[in-house]
Amino acid sequence: MTYHYPTLRRAITPETRRGVIDDFPEITQISNQTLREGVIEAWAYALCCSDFGRICDIPPDGNPGSPVLKSGTQADHLRGVFRYAQVIAREFEQAYPQVDIDWDILLAGAACHDVGKPYEFDPTNRQRWAERPADAGEPTFRHSVFGMYVCLTVGLPEEVAHIAVGHSFEGNHMGVSAECMIVRQADHGWWHVAAALGLVREDTMSGLASNLRSRPPRS
Repeated sequence: MTYHYPTLRRAITPETRRGVIDDFPEITQISNQTLREGVIEAWAYALCCSDFGRICDIPPDGNPGSPVLKSGTQADHLRGVFRYAQVIAREFEQAYPQVDIDWDILLAGAACHDVGKPYEFDPTNRQRWAERPADAGEPTFRHSVFGMYVCLTVGLPEEVAHIAVGHSFEGNHMGVSAECMIVRQADHGWWHVAAALGLVREDTMSGLASNLRSRPPRS
């Protein structure tokens, strides 16, 4: 059996980091410099563990093949969830001033919630898993688990890594933080609303709510 080690396939360069900001400019809204730089490094590291050069090169899927946006790239989803999480947090903060939200962790977590997708979506990995799924699984790790690994590897705090792993199905098996719950709702809600508004391919909606009905967009 051949063993595989998820590690850098190429060096991280300033160009890689600039591409992260170009594709995901909302990252600059993270006020804590250490967290902001850590988020950029996490995305640069994740991309360089794959054959993807930029976030905009990653297909616009929630999971590989389902659900799938009819147009756009992964950057559209990431930016949407980042903004959506802010809307949710501001609503509760304004309506209930006594709530305590760590905005730096919320924004860093929202920015990193799908940072493991370059690994799970990488064509080389997916071909290897499909050909020999009994060797290391299919996939070996979902993007949420690999995202946790990436966050910890580049030195982000466990509060951010927790959001990366807990925002998706893995969060059903753990207690999640307040900031993680906000990102979970933003992420899952984004996909459901996108599907209801006709932005998701109908043949890829099986993993979404069964009572969801898709409205055709304007022509």
